[in-house]
Amino acid sequence: MSGVGMMLLGSGSPGAVITIATQYIDDTNTPSANAAYYLYSTGVAYSVTSSGPAVNLGNWVTPTSAAANYEVYATLVSGTLSSGTTGSWLPLSTTRSWSRSRGTSGFTYAQITVDIRLIGTTTVLGTASIGLSATVP
Repeated sequence: MSGVGMMLLGSGSPGAVITIATQYIDDTNTPSANAAYYLYSTGVAYSVTSSGPAVNLGNWVTPTSAAANYEVYATLVSGTLSSGTTGSWLPLSTTRSWSRSRGTSGFTYAQITVDIRLIGTTTVLGTASIGLSATVP
């Protein structure tokens, strides 16, 4: 499943819905640029750049009180991340983030795929592609 991932759960979090969407987060700034994607332990997703305020992307789980029942797996598709863990399942009882930064003139990019599942299961309930770019003019 790509783009928006939604699934009603039958166990663990009855009635919870996972909703994540493909995002492209771009920052152009001087003297440095940073583009970041956050999945907060409060159940809300945000994009953050160094050139503007954080943007609420909506709930990644509804109800948000179910957030601690899930875990996330990020896969690096291209480029290099400046921060963030890839390649392992991480509980979403803790806020998770991935970013791409640039401190010198030029453009840099990273793309990840984010999967979310209920802890203790193998079924992915939501998948999104996240592009992160940072440009210093």
